[in-house]
Amino acid sequence: MKQLILLSFILLNATWINAQNTKEYSVAILGDEYIHETDSILNRLKAEIKSVVSQEATIVFKEKYFLMNQLNQENAKENYQTVVNSDDVDLILSFGSLNNFVIAQNKAFPKPVILFGVINDDFIEFPEGQNTSQVKNLTYILTPKSYKEDLSEFKEMYPYNKVGIIVDEYLTEIYPVKNTLDNILGEIKSEYKLIPISSIDELDAQLEDVDAVYISGGLYFSKQEKQRMIDRINNRNLPSYTSLDEEFSFLGVLFNTQPVNELDQFFRRIALNIEAAVLGSDLSDLPIYLDVETKLLLNIETSFKINFPLKYSFLIKTNIIGNAKNLPYKENYYLDNFVYQLLEKNLSLKASKFDINLAKQEVKLANSQYLPNLSTSVTGSHIDPDLAEVSNGSNPEYTTSGNVNIEQLLFSEQASGNIKIQKTLAAASQENYNAVEKDAILDAGITFYNALIAKANYLINDENLRVTRKNFEIAKQNYSAGQTGKGDVLRWRSELALATQNIVNAYTNYIQSMHAINQLLNNPINYKIDIKHSLVDENTEDQFDYKGLIMLIDDPILRGKLLTYLEKIAIENAHELKSLQFNIEASERSAKLYQRSKFLPTIALQGGYNYTFSRDGKGSTYPTGIVGAPDGYYNIGVQLSLPIFNQNQRSLNRQKSLIQQQQLNIQKENTETLIKKNVNDIVYTILNLYTNIELSKLTTKTAKESLELMQISYSNGAIGITSLIDAQQAYFQAQQQQASAGYNFYLSLLQMERILSYYFFLNPDEENQSFIQNLQTYLLTNN
Repeated sequence: MKQLILLSFILLNATWINAQNTKEYSVAILGDEYIHETDSILNRLKAEIKSVVSQEATIVFKEKYFLMNQLNQENAKENYQTVVNSDDVDLILSFGSLNNFVIAQNKAFPKPVILFGVINDDFIEFPEGQNTSQVKNLTYILTPKSYKEDLSEFKEMYPYNKVGIIVDEYLTEIYPVKNTLDNILGEIKSEYKLIPISSIDELDAQLEDVDAVYISGGLYFSKQEKQRMIDRINNRNLPSYTSLDEEFSFLGVLFNTQPVNELDQFFRRIALNIEAAVLGSDLSDLPIYLDVETKLLLNIETSFKINFPLKYSFLIKTNIIGNAKNLPYKENYYLDNFVYQLLEKNLSLKASKFDINLAKQEVKLANSQYLPNLSTSVTGSHIDPDLAEVSNGSNPEYTTSGNVNIEQLLFSEQASGNIKIQKTLAAASQENYNAVEKDAILDAGITFYNALIAKANYLINDENLRVTRKNFEIAKQNYSAGQTGKGDVLRWRSELALATQNIVNAYTNYIQSMHAINQLLNNPINYKIDIKHSLVDENTEDQFDYKGLIMLIDDPILRGKLLTYLEKIAIENAHELKSLQFNIEASERSAKLYQRSKFLPTIALQGGYNYTFSRDGKGSTYPTGIVGAPDGYYNIGVQLSLPIFNQNQRSLNRQKSLIQQQQLNIQKENTETLIKKNVNDIVYTILNLYTNIELSKLTTKTAKESLELMQISYSNGAIGITSLIDAQQAYFQAQQQQASAGYNFYLSLLQMERILSYYFFLNPDEENQSFIQNLQTYLLTNN
C-alpha cells in the first residue's frame, strides 16, 4: 500500500512540474465576415488545436485578437497590422479570400502566418513541383478547389452553352477573375457570363440569357438571402452547381462538390502546423497542399422541380440529398378523385358509352315503324304529239302534275315485337356498360395500386442507396483506421453500384406507372402527377370498417354467414347477370313474335292526293260533249296482309330463338357459379393479405433494429461485412414486402367491391351505412 501511495505522489508531482514548464502560445484569428456557423466551427478548431499541441504548449485564443474585416480591404490591412504589432500574439491564423489576398501581398512575415479557407487554386500560381511556400513564416493550406475542375465537371453533367458564373463583387476587385475565366471557358469551349453580386436584387436581370448557373459567390449571405438566390435560379429551371458549402445543397442547388470530412482534415492540418511552429519549425518548409476526397451531392428535389435531364450514369458517384418523397406535381390523386376523373375523361369508356346511344337509336327506329310515311312528288311529261292528239284529252302533249301519298301502319306483330325486343336489348346494353364501367374502375384501381407499389419501391431503393453509401463511408473509415481490409471497401463499392442501378430501375418503373395513369385519364403522358393512399400515407379515418370485416372473415362461425350474404348481394347486383336476363327476355319475345306472326295480320292505312297543274299542246282539251277527269282527286284504303308461307323462316327463326334462350340460361347459371367462387376466393385472399400486413410490419421493425445494431458493430469492427450486408438486405426486403402486402390488401378489397358491383368509396355514407346495417341484420337473424 505504501508503494502505491508513493507512486501516485511521484506521478502527480511530475504532472505538476510538466504543467509549470509548459509555455503559453497565443494565436490570433483573422476572418472576412462573421456567419452563424462561425462560433461552432471555431470552437471545434480550438479544441483540435489544444488537443494536438497540449503537450508542447498552452494555446491561448484571446477574444480581442479574433478580428473580422467585414469584406473591407482597409479593415483587413488594419487587422493584420494589429496582430503583427502585438507583443502577445505568437501566430496568426487567417481565413477568407480577402484576408488571404491582403496578407499574401506582404514580402516579409515577422510572425508565423497560416493562410487557409475560401481561396481557389486558379488564383495562386506556384512553380510545378513546389510543394511548400518557400517564404519564411508563411504557409498555405490549399485544397484542389478550382473553377476549371468545377466547370468541366458541370459541363460533363449538363452540356451548357452559356453558363452564368455568380461571384462576390469584392472578389473581382482583388483577383483576376475575368482573365482566369476567359482562359478556363476557352479550354472548355463554352460561353460564360460573369455575374458579380453584392445583393440578391441584382440577380434576376442577369439570368435572362444563360442556360446554367455556377455559384461561386454568396457564401457570406444570410441563409434567407441564399435561399432567395437559389429559388430565383430554380424558378427559371436553370441547372446549378457550386462547391462553396454543403448548406447550398440543402437550400436547393442541384449539384455540389464537397470534400469528404473536410473540416476534420483542415483542423488536424492546422493543429499540426501550429504544433510545428511551437516546436520551432519554420512554416515555409511545411506542405501547402491538402489532398481531400470529394463527393458530389445531388439534390433530388431540385432535379425533379426543374425537370433536369439527369444522366443515370452520374448516380453512381452522387450522394443524393433531399426528400425523394417531395416530387413536384401539378395534380395530386387519391383513388376516389382518380376514379371520378377516369369516369369523366377516359376515352375507352367514352367509346363504350356510344353502345348505349346506339341501342337507344335502335329503339327509336323500332318505334318509327308506327309513324306515318308521307311522300310527295312533282312530274312534268311530254309525249308524242300524234299520240296526244288521238287521246281525246286524256294524255296531253305537255303535262305537269303532283301527288301526295301517306302510309300509316295500324298494327303489326313484327313491328310491336321489335319495339319490345329493342327496348330489352337497350336495357341489356346499359347493364353491359355498367359492367364495363365497373371493370374499368377495377382496372384503373389495379393500375393505381401498382403505381403506389412502384412509388414505394422507388422510395425504398432511395433509402437503400443512402444506407449503402453510409456503410461505404464506414468501410473506408475502418480501412483508414486499419480495422478492415481493402476488400470491404471494394465490396461496398460494388454494393453501391448495385443500389444505384436498383434506384434507376425503380424510378423508371415509377415514371412508367405515372404514364399509365395519365393515359387512363387522357392527360398528357408527361403531365406531373402524384398519387397517395389516404389510409396508408395520411392515416385518415377508415370510412368503411375494414378491420371489422376482417374480424368477421376470421371468425369460422360467422364466415359462412358472411359468405352466403356476400354471394347473395353479388348475384343481385351483378350487371353481367342483369344483361343476360335482358337478353333472355329479348330471346323469349323473339320466339313469341315468330309464333304469333302466323295468325296476326299486318294492317296499314294508305291514302293519296293527285293534282294536275297544267295541260298544254295537242290533246290538251277534251272533245265537245266529253267531261274529262278532274284536275285534283284523292284515294284512301286499308291494307291487310297475312303471309301464309314464307319459306318456313318463321318456324326456323323461332327455333333459333329457343336455342339462344337455352344458351343464355346456361351462361347465366355458369356466371352465378363463377360469382360465388370469386366471392369465396377473394374473402380468403383478403384474410391472408391482412395477416401478411401484420407480420410484415413486425418483420420490418425487427429488421430495422437489427440493421442499426449491425452498423454500430461493423463500425466498431465487431462483425464482418457479410453480416452487415445480410442485415441491410433483410431490412429492405422486409420494407418491400410490407409495401406490397399493404397495397395488395387494399387492391383485394377493391376486387371484392367489384365482385359485389358496389364500390364503397363511390357511394354516399348513408348507403354504405345501410349496406353495413343490412349485413349486421342478416348475421343476427339467420342461423
